[in-house]
Amino acid sequence: MTLKNTYQRHPGGPIVYQRAVPSDLRDRYSGKTIKHDLKTADIAHAAKQVEALNRRYEAEWAGLRAAPESSPQALKVHAAALLSEYGLAPGDANDPAADQFFDRLENKLYRHAAGDQDRYDNATPADYLTPVEQAAFKALQGKQLPTLTDALELHLSIHPQRSNERFNQYQRRAFATLISVTGDKPISEFKRADARAYLGAALLTAKTATVRRRLGALSAVFSTYIKENDLNIANPFASLAIDREGHDITKRIPFTLPELATLEAACRAKDDPMRWILAMLAGTGARLAEIVGLPLEDICLDGEYPHVILQVHPWRDIKGAKGIRGKKDRKVPLVGVALWAAQRVKSQATKGQRFAFPQYTSDTLCKATHASGALNSWIKRLPLPHTCHELRHTMKDLLRDVQCPKDINDSITGHGAKDTGDGYGDGYKLRIRSEWLVKALAAT
Repeated sequence: MTLKNTYQRHPGGPIVYQRAVPSDLRDRYSGKTIKHDLKTADIAHAAKQVEALNRRYEAEWAGLRAAPESSPQALKVHAAALLSEYGLAPGDANDPAADQFFDRLENKLYRHAAGDQDRYDNATPADYLTPVEQAAFKALQGKQLPTLTDALELHLSIHPQRSNERFNQYQRRAFATLISVTGDKPISEFKRADARAYLGAALLTAKTATVRRRLGALSAVFSTYIKENDLNIANPFASLAIDREGHDITKRIPFTLPELATLEAACRAKDDPMRWILAMLAGTGARLAEIVGLPLEDICLDGEYPHVILQVHPWRDIKGAKGIRGKKDRKVPLVGVALWAAQRVKSQATKGQRFAFPQYTSDTLCKATHASGALNSWIKRLPLPHTCHELRHTMKDLLRDVQCPKDINDSITGHGAKDTGDGYGDGYKLRIRSEWLVKALAAT
């Protein structure tokens, strides 16, 4: 049995809903296709979700194709197109070219009045102008109501991470999911009920943790807009409760020692950049982006304790560092299979190569998500029932098993400081961290 508009990444895996955005509406969306992980491999259960998603998107597309006033987003686009016919843009009321546009509106008023002076004097724009002409007139005078998109652009223009491409992409994707449900409504018309409507729609296709992250991003945009405009209104996304939040979490299962041995042997046998990433993850407990985004200069093999420096760069932040270079940096010793992989990275680097893994990293972007998909697929083919992120959980347990003190454990894996004193001084020396890593990895 097959289900239209779906596919599975691998046999027995979760079903993914995928549907192409109609070509005439692609300017309204962030990509050419719409995808939702349905979080189930059961076709009968997935079929209900697919039916709901098809109804939702077909209704949305019909609305966007209908009269321009069918949604604030569509009306805004049509109004801008009308102004552009006269060589105008929103706010150009004093441009000489605007006279021709105003003449158009005045002529419509004359036709509406039909020589009746009283009708002429008492007419309102709604009496003789189309919704598009009304919106264009307001936009020309700068009276167009700010919309959700305007709030997003303000947020992205002043946020401390505004130059971080990955941050911008996530914010825009999160906001695209909101606009797909509510439309690009004026801020003044967006209410708590709209936020709840979005929450209900988002929970149909995403886990509660994902929805919570999106709500955080949306709430931050509203908070910025309210603060920057000195508004005395409530944030519609503040303190939204999610029913049974966290109950759908898939528990991360650490690798067993035999599984780690299998992974290490396979990485050494394959001996290529993808396997070097996995080996460095297994031996450091680092996050995937921390390894994938390494510049060669942050891999230090000289000296008594070879190590990697994990720090903020323009192409890759460090979780919790808020884009501040020098904050939350840490040095993680390289021992065992991680040292082997780092040596291979350096020895195989070509002249002029800047990044350890240039296939995933550039001066502006670290594509850790791309690497994650490829690595997880290979791990499952070994076959091992794990993901690469579970190597991080494994390292936490390996350090616990040798009774490594929690603060040293956290200093290796980069988990957050708990009090002010944790930020004082340079932290534990490489020698101390190296000794505990050697102990933890000895059994593998």
